[in-house]
Amino acid sequence: MTTVPVHIVEAAGVPRRAWPVTAGLPFAAGELRDISRIRILDGEGGPLPACARELARWPDGSIRWALLDLQTDIDAQDRLELNLDIESEGTAPVSQLRATTRADVIDVVTGKIAVRVARSGPRLVRSVSHGQREYLRPDDDGADLLAWEQGGGAPFCGAIEEAEVEESNPLRLVIRVHGSFHRDTERLIGWVVRLTFFADQAFIRLQITFVHDEPTRPFVHLRRLLFHLPLALAQSGRRAYLGSFEAGWQLTPPIDADSGTIEMTQWNLERHTLAWGAAADRQRLDRTSNALGWLHVEDSDGSVTMKLRRPWQSYPKSWTYDGDRLGLELFPDLAGFRSAGVESGRRWTEIDYAVGVQHDRPLRLPQGMARTHEIFLHFGAPVEQGDEVDAFALAAEMPLQLQLPSSRWGDTGVFGPFPAFDDSRWPLELKLRRFCRPPNGRGIINDGDQVHLERLPDGRTVTRTTENLAYELPSSMLRQYLRSGDQRLLWEGEASIRHLMDVDTVHFCSEHPDWVGGPYFEWSQNHHYRTTDEDELMGPRTSHTWLGSLLDYHFLTGCPRARQVAEMCADYCRRAAPYAWKGQLTAEIAAHPLQQKEWPFSTRVVGWALTGMGTYYDAFPEDRFLPAMEALVDLLETWQDEQGRWRDQIGSHNRGATPFMISGVLQGLQLYHKATGDRRARRMALDGATFLARHGRTVEGIFYYKESPVSDTPHASTVMCLSSLAWAYEETGDEEILDAGYRLFRWLVDEAGVATYMLKDLFAFMPLLKRLGLLDEYAPADARQAARADSVRRRDR
Repeated sequence: MTTVPVHIVEAAGVPRRAWPVTAGLPFAAGELRDISRIRILDGEGGPLPACARELARWPDGSIRWALLDLQTDIDAQDRLELNLDIESEGTAPVSQLRATTRADVIDVVTGKIAVRVARSGPRLVRSVSHGQREYLRPDDDGADLLAWEQGGGAPFCGAIEEAEVEESNPLRLVIRVHGSFHRDTERLIGWVVRLTFFADQAFIRLQITFVHDEPTRPFVHLRRLLFHLPLALAQSGRRAYLGSFEAGWQLTPPIDADSGTIEMTQWNLERHTLAWGAAADRQRLDRTSNALGWLHVEDSDGSVTMKLRRPWQSYPKSWTYDGDRLGLELFPDLAGFRSAGVESGRRWTEIDYAVGVQHDRPLRLPQGMARTHEIFLHFGAPVEQGDEVDAFALAAEMPLQLQLPSSRWGDTGVFGPFPAFDDSRWPLELKLRRFCRPPNGRGIINDGDQVHLERLPDGRTVTRTTENLAYELPSSMLRQYLRSGDQRLLWEGEASIRHLMDVDTVHFCSEHPDWVGGPYFEWSQNHHYRTTDEDELMGPRTSHTWLGSLLDYHFLTGCPRARQVAEMCADYCRRAAPYAWKGQLTAEIAAHPLQQKEWPFSTRVVGWALTGMGTYYDAFPEDRFLPAMEALVDLLETWQDEQGRWRDQIGSHNRGATPFMISGVLQGLQLYHKATGDRRARRMALDGATFLARHGRTVEGIFYYKESPVSDTPHASTVMCLSSLAWAYEETGDEEILDAGYRLFRWLVDEAGVATYMLKDLFAFMPLLKRLGLLDEYAPADARQAARADSVRRRDR
């Protein structure tokens, strides 16, 4: 490598100055050993302010992933061409960003603002100032975070238990604060806030995560959740701008903020309400559109803006200013809220409007559930018009992304075999684009997941069956983003990752501590429950546990929670895997499967547990996983018959192969072999792949659902075998293995259709097909080449 061309596209339509960019960078084994050699060069060859740290290493000790921070200027909707260079020594940028930890506070200076973060007490952000201008009231002792449970009673106040600097470099600094909600001696739930500061910027990014970790409460019914700050504005002459369009793209004009409470409430999809003024002068506007997610308040010489990312996608939300505090109700109390009685006629864009889940009752949190909100706070001078505020809000909503050539991801091998975007095969690329459909879930709980909604006889809409992001669905969106550059896929993939980390993962459970780290089972009702009665939790299963997408997101963004939750999930697999089967499934029983009255053994329960541990170990080789993985490999060795088959129960008497379940076994064995070099695991995986290729297919040559005459039909979920088939073919050159994978690929892409989660599996097989010329059918005649030939003919006339 000399240099790699990279670029940044400004997608929001607003100029950025010294704007932060954080991105994961992949490197091939042996390519980079010194992190200080990473530089980003502009078009003139000059270095941009940038610094990097290591995220993961290859087995040879070279850097596999690095996390880059840089800052740059870019004009609206511009494309900035840059180069990644590792050939010469880099220099750390100089900035004023620094943190000073004291006994009771952490003081941060960015170069534009000075911020005081508390280390104890009810206030999270005690002070924000610029020179002599103070934006908050440092002496106010009211809690910044408040929570109310169902019924009446005083709120539970947020109290800080611990605060520390979690990350720090010259361009970006992160403080992690942990606390709980308390009322007298009673505890409700816990929370974690990460505050991120950027060099020479006047805004703070807060990621507020609440988590139900209170052992005395199986459930919490949350009536209201509020984050607010006491502002130090003048007592008169205040005005507010609201993130709401009144017509077309015209923002609502500023309103007087000296009396009454200002409220902007997103109460359902495409529905929000504005209210302001006091008593008889109070006014209300109901709008059939989504709010923009921000509220800005100012006096004659200062202003504060509060912006929430994914505002309507995570409804209900309410932004408020009561003349004292600027707040965001992360879950507002809508029990007394009344929507507009009569709405005007619908436009053509509103004909298919479907109401989302109503959230006018307390939010029921099972023990162990979490939820994260990302908030931006900007402090500065008053604005001349609301468009200035909206420009900042759009920049926050659409962070700048450093994008690499799509070939780089395959060249480095960080994802294994990975295909670059191929313009010459544009018909296939169009299919892949169409197949990549983000999840449909919207709302504080559903956002990021694929959900099924039901309209009840009383008119209420409720959440029923949820997919809980099974089969690494977010990875498919993230990897298609890396191939195509479609930033929308990154944003939707990020929402899915956060849903998986928060809503689906069990973070705490006093009754079932063995559940911790596991994701709730696919097909749960309303994410967590066994039935629609919602009276029994479903819990996790190793048969439906995946963590690769969490690691993808960690490496692409540096998100520490993604790695932490991935490790929790790997440890869940280590604890919950069915080791007892090793004693039950003797060689004698395995040799006579059809004669057994009971056959409790399921390949996916073992396979995905092994794959989960192997996936984490491949990124972070921690020795505690090896004995657990070895025990499962021992079990699978006994289980596998002389043909290479692993049998599952099929019906009351039959025990046979289930190819889509065996996919987890093959992937797990492949990862264990990679980790240890165990030739036994290699042999078992190759025997399993060979069995499927020769005996696991329908008469048309597509993998069947189950080894049974009544299930001898092509099955789309066998797509998860493709990555192992590609590996097995490269190891053996077996034409039947190649044929099995090729026919499956063609059937899915051309006939059966592809679900979003399947894309990552197609990607793993495509480099092999391309190398062998088996994708050429998707490469039509080149119209440009025909035009060039036609130009020659025209000149020769």
